[in-house]
Amino acid sequence: MTESPSKNGFDNLAKGVAIVGGLISAIVLIISLRQNTNQRAVELRWNQAKLAVELQDDLLINDAQSFNALRMTDWAAFDFVLNGETVTITRQEVAQALNVANNSSLPPNGVFVRESFDRLFYRMGKIERALQSNLIRFEDVCSPMDYYVPFLRTTYGEILDGYMQQLHDEDARAFMNRFNEKPVCPRRK
Repeated sequence: MTESPSKNGFDNLAKGVAIVGGLISAIVLIISLRQNTNQRAVELRWNQAKLAVELQDDLLINDAQSFNALRMTDWAAFDFVLNGETVTITRQEVAQALNVANNSSLPPNGVFVRESFDRLFYRMGKIERALQSNLIRFEDVCSPMDYYVPFLRTTYGEILDGYMQQLHDEDARAFMNRFNEKPVCPRRK
């Protein structure tokens, strides 16, 4: 039995339509996958930036002791309320408190100073661990620490290094070392 020419034409047309339909479906699938990948990249970047803001807020806003350490660096003398009393803590008192040679004889406000810097280093360490695991990008946490870290180093220098070594604050030290580069903060794209 022979097939009619119209049936062959119809079969060929059906095959052609199926091939074109398959190609269109494949193209639509590729475009959808690309859009999905791009959307996921945007969401990942958004989540990185959001986490960076949260970590910085913890350091600068939510943890008063951490921010107090920065105040002690920023000002030659600053008033703090300790046990209901207002006390002025000077940079000289901070340097004495952070000096590991004074471990057994802290000045009266020294415990407050050390607790504040311990909190600061803890927060810096959390940021560094997030950077090392690529949870956040350095450009998102660079400022205002690009101001504070060099100022911390010039203000307290070797005393600060000795104190951080005593505490084994390697993550915080690694974070601070990121600010040795010039320019410090990468330009945003």
